[in-house]
Amino acid sequence: MSRREAVVLKTISVGLAGLSYIAPALAGRIATYLWFTPFPLARPRSPQIPPGAQSITFESAGSVVHGYETGDGSRTALLIHGWAGSSRQYRRIAQRLTEEGYRCVVIDLPAHGIEAGGSTDAYEMADAIEIAGNALGTVDIVVAHSLGAMATAVAMQRSLKADRLVLLAPGLRPHQALESFAAMLRLRPVVAKAVKHSMEDRFGEDLWDRIPKGILDMNVPDSTLIIHDVDDDMVPIEEAKLMSESWGVRLVSTQGHGHNGVLRASEVIDQIATLASAQPVSA
Repeated sequence: MSRREAVVLKTISVGLAGLSYIAPALAGRIATYLWFTPFPLARPRSPQIPPGAQSITFESAGSVVHGYETGDGSRTALLIHGWAGSSRQYRRIAQRLTEEGYRCVVIDLPAHGIEAGGSTDAYEMADAIEIAGNALGTVDIVVAHSLGAMATAVAMQRSLKADRLVLLAPGLRPHQALESFAAMLRLRPVVAKAVKHSMEDRFGEDLWDRIPKGILDMNVPDSTLIIHDVDDDMVPIEEAKLMSESWGVRLVSTQGHGHNGVLRASEVIDQIATLASAQPVSA
């Protein structure tokens, strides 16, 4: 986190703390708005297409998904960023996969990239992933990070299909994400409770158990890999361990890269490339 972002966070935190004593309902509405708005708010998130890549757009039922594609291989990789991330985070992974003979499609999810500034949620993110996946038809490998991994899991429970799956620092429990959000902004319990109630009003009171259960019970490709850093300070590695044990798939733990650093780490990229280049597992 940059110094500017830290200042913005502290300013918001202090403001909400003071407001929560004077007008707790208003503080709750502001916190809820921030919860559904990708942070950091301190900098614009404009798309940056790597040299040689081409812009790509998918449309369905009035929804538009932007991104870029690179490589002209016969196999297709769909790369999904996480909350407050963007397609530009996948430059190194996309470059490596193109070298492995893939056409890489990297999308910006709602309220991210050129759509930055709005609000969204995991279900809207899943909608966008479905739109891209259905338009592509055959997806040989999906690589998804953080909340994008959760949204990908939701999309796969619906219609998205892939032969291989890599989840990087995946989140599983919405309650844990809300606790991290409340801790980051140092929300008073009354404000955090308002955000919780807003979630329940929008998605149902059972979402805290329904979402994790749906993910843990879903079928995943035989060639599935989970990678999580033990020094991740945003999503605990226990989330990944639960998925690995429930699905019976391999978990690779790294150290020293943190939550976003796994997207740049050479050892992580090597693991993705190894899975991508392996022969398909027989049914």
